[in-house]
Amino acid sequence: MRAVFVRPGGGGVEVRDVDVPEIGEGEILVRMRVCGIDGTDLEKAFGRPITPPMLGHEVAGEVVESKTSEFRPGDRVFVHHHVFCGRCYYCLHGSYTMCPLFLKTTIEPCGLAEYFRVPRTNVERGAVLKLPDNVGWEEAAFIEPSACVLRAINRAGFRPGDSVSIVGVGPTGAIFIRLLKSFGASVVAAADLSSFRLEAARRLGADIVVNPLEADFPEECRGATDGRGVDIGVLATPTVKPLQTVLDTIRKGGVLLIFGAPEKGEKAEIDFSKLFLRETNIVTSYSTSEVETNLMLSLIASGRVSLRDLITHRFRLEEAEEAFQTARDAGRSLKVVVEA
Repeated sequence: MRAVFVRPGGGGVEVRDVDVPEIGEGEILVRMRVCGIDGTDLEKAFGRPITPPMLGHEVAGEVVESKTSEFRPGDRVFVHHHVFCGRCYYCLHGSYTMCPLFLKTTIEPCGLAEYFRVPRTNVERGAVLKLPDNVGWEEAAFIEPSACVLRAINRAGFRPGDSVSIVGVGPTGAIFIRLLKSFGASVVAAADLSSFRLEAARRLGADIVVNPLEADFPEECRGATDGRGVDIGVLATPTVKPLQTVLDTIRKGGVLLIFGAPEKGEKAEIDFSKLFLRETNIVTSYSTSEVETNLMLSLIASGRVSLRDLITHRFRLEEAEEAFQTARDAGRSLKVVVEA
């Protein structure tokens, strides 16, 4: 079968022929039907990643072999690649993504493969969700990334009526806009350097859309909030270069949410006296858990949230190299998915 891997030495991806995984007791074999490409995939393929090397974690497919009583061949499923144990110190304190088991659990060989094995631990811990008939394959591909955004919104303490700024309107930045508008944000301001993605932000309902090279984004945010600044500022890009821009949009006592995964070793200079005097709260959010994936499936299935219109490009598995190059081109793509 075919599967996608980071090219040795980095610099892109390649499609290889590998054996179909064999499953053991309590495991399932899934045929991939759709898998999204996101920023962490691009980081693994072209950057200096800080996350595990497996590609393709926004995946849904059809069970073709099962050694469990819960799933049968033909079941349509979403599969989360990581699960938490539910018993350790971190789990008991609600820090599920900090669980020691979390990064040790994954699917084999990856989500971007014709077939992949789901380990027994993932099956038993609830990482496999059956899809209702009204949830299509492409909608299912958004369960994982939107669950990551949902968790981040909750960690930032968002409440209906809050104002939010977002720097970086990539696929996840776009999901932030859609969810925040759905959840009752009073103002959503978005900044990006790509006119293509700024137009997408406008279409998704952003109240303020700014290219920071052409206008003063912090000033625009203050103008929409009676001079205060926004309640929550989101750094939704993997580079820390616009960090000061995000900070300058946030009101006194507001929240800085760091969401984009930075490259290993990336550093930024911050005036800590300003953070102290303004009581700026800093929150980071990494990945998601079965708590949020279940919630997002419910929101998508109910029609409360729709994300399929974020897709700009569709590729076949054998076209993975072109798919990754397209996904990193902010001037013409938003969400890129691979279908089988």
